[in-house]
Amino acid sequence: MVSNGRQYTTEAHPSAADGGQTVTQNDFKITTRKLPILKAEPIEKMTENLGIALPEMIFGDNLVSIEHAESSFGISFNTYDALDLVDKTGGSMLQVAHSKEWQSTREKKHEGITEVVKPFDWSYSTTYKGTLRRDSPDFQPSQTPIPLHLLMRQDPILFFDDVMLYEDEMADNGITMLSCKIRVMPQRLLLLCRFFMRLDNVLIRIRDTRVYIDFRKGEIIREYQAKEERYEVVRQPQPYQRHGGRTKVDQLQTDASQVHHPVTTPAPATSTQKAQEATQFSPVRTIAKEFRKRASATTETYIAYAACEKLVTECARQANYVMPQAEQKNIDIPKTKEGEDLGKGDGWWYESVLCDPRFLSNTDILAALELPPTFNTWAQVTFLHMYMLTCRFRMFPYASTWHQHLLDHFFFMAEDRMTKQHGIVAGSARSKYLKDLFVQWRGLTAGYDEGLVKGDAVLATAVWRNIFKADDNVDFRGIGQIVSYVRGVLQGLEKIPDEDIASGDVAFSSPERERNSVMIRSRMMETLVDVKYSEAMPTK
Repeated sequence: MVSNGRQYTTEAHPSAADGGQTVTQNDFKITTRKLPILKAEPIEKMTENLGIALPEMIFGDNLVSIEHAESSFGISFNTYDALDLVDKTGGSMLQVAHSKEWQSTREKKHEGITEVVKPFDWSYSTTYKGTLRRDSPDFQPSQTPIPLHLLMRQDPILFFDDVMLYEDEMADNGITMLSCKIRVMPQRLLLLCRFFMRLDNVLIRIRDTRVYIDFRKGEIIREYQAKEERYEVVRQPQPYQRHGGRTKVDQLQTDASQVHHPVTTPAPATSTQKAQEATQFSPVRTIAKEFRKRASATTETYIAYAACEKLVTECARQANYVMPQAEQKNIDIPKTKEGEDLGKGDGWWYESVLCDPRFLSNTDILAALELPPTFNTWAQVTFLHMYMLTCRFRMFPYASTWHQHLLDHFFFMAEDRMTKQHGIVAGSARSKYLKDLFVQWRGLTAGYDEGLVKGDAVLATAVWRNIFKADDNVDFRGIGQIVSYVRGVLQGLEKIPDEDIASGDVAFSSPERERNSVMIRSRMMETLVDVKYSEAMPTK
């Protein structure tokens, strides 16, 4: 059994020699192994040894290890030892605030439940810092930080892997997971073992263990950091600041670094023995203040998560529709000729496009848009607005984080709509539709990007292909309004400050506002008429 102090390799999991990927750099042997979820028999054995129920997804054979034969140094990260540090007394157990919607889905005898009681820390929070080999030298407390400026260099990455150790959805009340990422560069190595826990409406917690190795100096630094904050504080939109650096984590929360020198390069190196072992968390208000002031790579994801939820809701509102038959039994749902469920929607996207008669003949006042209120129409219009936001996100320092959260929230919303509005209860069917949507998203992103670069004709083609399903009978004036609308929205988003975008308080208008400007006859059209069609046009 392991403890919060020194941890040794146990026999409850395979050793690094049992398989996986192995690379050697400057006499350091790095091994990673990723295998499927454990089967029933190993799970029963591990449950008996640990004395607690295991997480839903347990990768008991997965492993990340680093070894240096000359110095006998060796550290590994495995599932068994990490779970062995989970509180088994229930003293750290978290309580869950269930919603009325959750209670209504349970049997009548469970209607009064307001908290879940389990005889252990069911969030699987662990203080795991890795497992040292039995003959490995100990880490010594130190003030020496990990040199972030060296890790920010554009050095080639010789090896990278991401290994999941365990994951659990906490009975649909959030998520908890432990994973390891490692990257090896020519002169250094960095490993991150991160425990992440989100208990909905209660708490968000992160515990990071980083192992940094400088191959030239023969220096090994292990740094442990822990952060947590109330859920409602993290979800609040925070002022956003663009910057080029990274916020020091020790200014936000606890920071304990440990240093070890096991390698001789070229002469035996002396061990660095300095101390920093902070265990007391900062006050909640201090943490919240730092969250509002800073947007580092660590805190950025929480700001993006809350803001993108609001932004996706605004995108989805543009072509919203309902299925009146969803709550009725034995009612036939009307279908389109392609077999899609036909709902009820209102707004510009589902109506005829009215145009100013001053710019049209008496017989040509309506430009028929009239998109069908279906799931596909809703998704494509939502995608269009999400795309415009992603163009603006590209100006953010951590653009990929915002892109990912925006897409994640859309898929959460899409899956919820499939279940509630369209009655698709089979998980495999929903997964298939979501995969198709993701493929469509990647395709339309490339198409709209090309249109922005090559001109309105190419952009109009992308709109016609995605939103109108390449229908030959579509009225081009509706497409023109959409293209003009996209150009105008992108210009408007560019003028909005970063902090306003990051607050999530963005509201879209309607392409309807573009109708009169689109219908003005361009001078180029006059040229084309004079050259090609003058004989067919009536004289004035």
